[in-house]
Amino acid sequence: MTAKGLGIASAASAAGAVIILAVATQVAVQATGDSGQGSPTGVIAAESTDENAPEKVESVAAPAAIPAAYDQLSGDEVSYVRHLVSLTTDFTEGADVFGGAGLQYLSTDVADPTFYSDGQRRLTLLYYDYATNELVNFVVNVTAGTVEEVQRGSNSQPAPTDAETNLAWELMLADAEAAAALGGEYEAVTGTPLTNVPGAVELTAHSFTTDAASFGAETCGVDRCVQVLAQVTGGPYLTTSMFVVNLSTQTVLPVR
Repeated sequence: MTAKGLGIASAASAAGAVIILAVATQVAVQATGDSGQGSPTGVIAAESTDENAPEKVESVAAPAAIPAAYDQLSGDEVSYVRHLVSLTTDFTEGADVFGGAGLQYLSTDVADPTFYSDGQRRLTLLYYDYATNELVNFVVNVTAGTVEEVQRGSNSQPAPTDAETNLAWELMLADAEAAAALGGEYEAVTGTPLTNVPGAVELTAHSFTTDAASFGAETCGVDRCVQVLAQVTGGPYLTTSMFVVNLSTQTVLPVR
């Protein structure tokens, strides 16, 4: 990816960051079209990490029409604001879940218009910086085409995206202990070996933070960790609760 810098400063206070990060959405948001009939134009996928992701292309045009402050998200504007974020040094100096340059995109939501008095359209975008283990919140003014605020906070772990979930599963299958345990269960149910073939299992995941009863994953909460739920397609769930995947260190942790 070509480095593009606007040098937009991270000027928010720590107290402000706590407030914004507390209200920001923690799931990927489905964007709908602005066709006049509210017809969907597709999903702005949290796992967009290919070369056509809005953060990786050279330019993205501003939406032809800027929605009102309270309107639902449109695909065009989400692509536009994600691209604007990619021009900041906060983005380019970070790292994604695969270790590549640039932050890991998580979600986009409409900024609460009651926080502002000018009636302009703003969106909030959440990213994760795997270089620093921080959640990064951007406030983008769609009307003005500018990134207005960049706030960072640690010890905050939103729900994982599909890209993070899939990587966590791949790491589990590559881990000898996890693969043996899960593979034995899978083969007992299906009669076939467990492989990373699409459709073999249905995956979901949740973020994992250690507590007093968890041993083996003490850094989770500071590090970005997830626990994967894997269901045999059309069958039972595999016993994945004894493993946690630390995405920050790319390791599988047995928990007791």
